[in-house]
Amino acid sequence: MEHTKKGIVAAAAMAVLLLTSGCSQASTGSESSTIRVMLWGNDNDITSIKTAAQGFIDTHKDVTVKFETGDCGVDYAACKTLAAGNNLPDVFVAGTWTYFQAANDGLTENLDPYMEKDGLAKSEFTPAVIDSLTSPDTGETYGLPMGYNMQSLFYNKEMFAKAGLAEPAADGSYTYDDLREWAKKLTLDSAGNNAESADFDPSQIVQYGYFNFAANTPAIEPGYGPVIAAEGGGIITGPMRNECVADSAGTIKGFQLLQDMMWKDHSTITPQLQQEESGSSRFVRGEVAMQQGSHEQVSAIQSGNASLSYDMAALPKGDAGNASLIQIHIWSMASSSKQKDAAWEFVKYMSTEGSGKQMGLIPAYQDRAEGKDFALADGEPSNLIAAQITPASWPDTYVNVDPSVLWNAVSSQDGVAPAIDDITNNRKTAKEALTGICDSVIDPLIAASR
Repeated sequence: MEHTKKGIVAAAAMAVLLLTSGCSQASTGSESSTIRVMLWGNDNDITSIKTAAQGFIDTHKDVTVKFETGDCGVDYAACKTLAAGNNLPDVFVAGTWTYFQAANDGLTENLDPYMEKDGLAKSEFTPAVIDSLTSPDTGETYGLPMGYNMQSLFYNKEMFAKAGLAEPAADGSYTYDDLREWAKKLTLDSAGNNAESADFDPSQIVQYGYFNFAANTPAIEPGYGPVIAAEGGGIITGPMRNECVADSAGTIKGFQLLQDMMWKDHSTITPQLQQEESGSSRFVRGEVAMQQGSHEQVSAIQSGNASLSYDMAALPKGDAGNASLIQIHIWSMASSSKQKDAAWEFVKYMSTEGSGKQMGLIPAYQDRAEGKDFALADGEPSNLIAAQITPASWPDTYVNVDPSVLWNAVSSQDGVAPAIDDITNNRKTAKEALTGICDSVIDPLIAASR
């Protein structure tokens, strides 16, 4: 769009109109403003954001929104480069993995005064989500949620029926032991034998029972994180996420389960198979019976195999109970913005009345997630609320924000990655790979960051 200026009369008329309408979509001032908004993602992601933003554009005639694409928000190095060149956009989308880096470096604006001025309470957002965006150090909030992803279990209904198995309970009232047994029964070789059969041939598998993104190289936290959390483990935890628990009994048990399912049961996609073709793509094509994943898999199914008969369930119980992982995409305003009033209005709109359908995320504002913008939208699985929304209130569900800015180091090749790689590639047991790793590897990395 071209940047246009409005005359004083037009601006005054707009102000009167907005005051008399009493709506929340207020004018940002007497002069027009142009804000730069940087997006990232695939074409569908970007289109979904622009579509959601049209409501803001239609009702804020004094604001011109210039959309750009770039890696700032998904790759913090790109943000630093833009900031160094005084070229940071007014608004950008941060991920949980970059949010506190930007805040700690002063790149993003504290939004609490804006929220207080407009009467926007944090209680209007999903507690686990908004709490995770509040700095443990300062109590300040440097962004509002576009929405969030929740890890849950996708399953093929026809495969369960053919195996004579009841479908997983939508509310997660089943166990990882159950999941393991189902995976063996749902894994088939070319002769139709399942993984429990004495005649099963693991070199001729045509249908796998389960896929977890722990099979990535390197393994990623959205895959293994919920499994080890349900067993009472983790990698780093605590209010500042700077306390190592990577060698705890729960962490070891969770990783050993994943290793055994891959290499002992032969029921789960291995790192080698994942490199050939992602297990999530195999699920879409009907070659995997169960998959742990987030709502983006719904979009993949809708575009890749709309006739797939599937549903989802909340993740199962471990020794510590039910747990899942929340990842958030966050609307942040640059502290260097020269158009902060307009930028704030955009952030507020996109996080509240404009939320829903952005990048396929679960809305975090009020009860929008349970309405037509998400759970009741066409093509959504019937168990979506139980599987994707209710788990946000589970005590052991966690958000992988990084207030101490440690995760990149801790999860790297200098941290826990080689040990996890040894586990998923069956070179060491989980106990062999992880015992003592806090003292020898991770705690020194934490100490070096202080």
